[in-house]
Amino acid sequence: MKIAIKRLEENFRHKAGKVYEENGEVKFSVTHSVQYAIFLYLYSNQLYLDDDEANAAKVYYLNKVMNCVEWFYAVKFPTVFSAEHPMGSVVGKAQLADHLFLYQGTTIGGNRNDNVLYYPTIGSHVVMCADSKVLGNSHVGNNVILSANSYVINEDIPDNCIVFGQSPNLTIKSMNQETMRRRINEMCMWRE
Repeated sequence: MKIAIKRLEENFRHKAGKVYEENGEVKFSVTHSVQYAIFLYLYSNQLYLDDDEANAAKVYYLNKVMNCVEWFYAVKFPTVFSAEHPMGSVVGKAQLADHLFLYQGTTIGGNRNDNVLYYPTIGSHVVMCADSKVLGNSHVGNNVILSANSYVINEDIPDNCIVFGQSPNLTIKSMNQETMRRRINEMCMWRE
C-alpha cells in the first residue's frame, strides 16, 4: 500500500487546485470519489505488480462496484492521469502516455481485425470528453481533445487538434501546440 500511496502522490503533484493540495502539500481524500478511484486502481495494480493477483482482483472489483470504472489491475496506466466523473469509463490494454484525462462513459479498447486483436496508442495530454471512444488500431497524437460522443476506430489522429464525429467521418480541427496545451491544462487543471 505504501508504494501505491507514493504513486498516488506523484500523480497528484501534477494537479492544481484545493481538491489536490493543501498548504503546498499533496492532499488525498478518500471521500473524493475520483481520488479514491485512482487510489484503488493504483493499489490493485501495485498488488498485481507484487504478484498478489488474488488481492489485486479484490481491490479491482471494489473499485468497479464503488466507482463503476473498468480499470483492470493488469492494464498499465500512465504515471500521470486523472478523471472527472469517470463512471462507466473502460480502459483496455492500450499504450497510454502521461496526462491522460477521462470523463464519464469513455472507452479505450481493442478491436479484432483479420483475427488479430488491436489496441490503440494514446499520446500525452489527451482529454477524452464524455462518451468518447478510441478503439482498435488507432493512434492518437499529443495534445488532443476527443469531443463528447466522438468515436475513433482504426484511425490516426495527429498532434494538436480537437476531434469531432465518428469514424470514418471525423472532423479534425488543428491548432497550434501552445493553444492546445493551454486548453488542456485549463480543462484538466494540470500543473506544468
